[in-house]
Amino acid sequence: MNSMSELPRKSRDLDHLMEQNSTELDFLSAYGGSSSEGDGAALFSALRRFLKAGNVVTSLNKKETSMTFPFGKASIEDNGCLMTFKGKNLPLVTSDLQQAGFTQGKLTKTRTSCKVIMVEWGIEQRRFVERMVEYLNHGE
Repeated sequence: MNSMSELPRKSRDLDHLMEQNSTELDFLSAYGGSSSEGDGAALFSALRRFLKAGNVVTSLNKKETSMTFPFGKASIEDNGCLMTFKGKNLPLVTSDLQQAGFTQGKLTKTRTSCKVIMVEWGIEQRRFVERMVEYLNHGE
């Protein structure tokens, strides 16, 4: 009987440990996540569909490995999808380009251009792109 009564206690300990580590991992993911590589073609395709849904006019190159749009460009890379946005006074800070799902982010000091490789297509990436579209596509 003792071994049966210990089982729930161990289960609670494991649940507590998992909950504690999950919280810590979520906290750490805000600083760049653990993955630095993604499927460039799939990410590029998701970005293109997202831009199209937002009524952003895109133009593909012949090989369909890069596209341009009125305020930037994107291309398929070995480790993800490289995005570049250009505009006046971009509503960004460096940490926006260092969040989970992004790698190698760079924002110019004048905040007129940014580059980042997207390695995941999650809510943070969609919010980021949506923010850029809303800010830069207002004149379209």
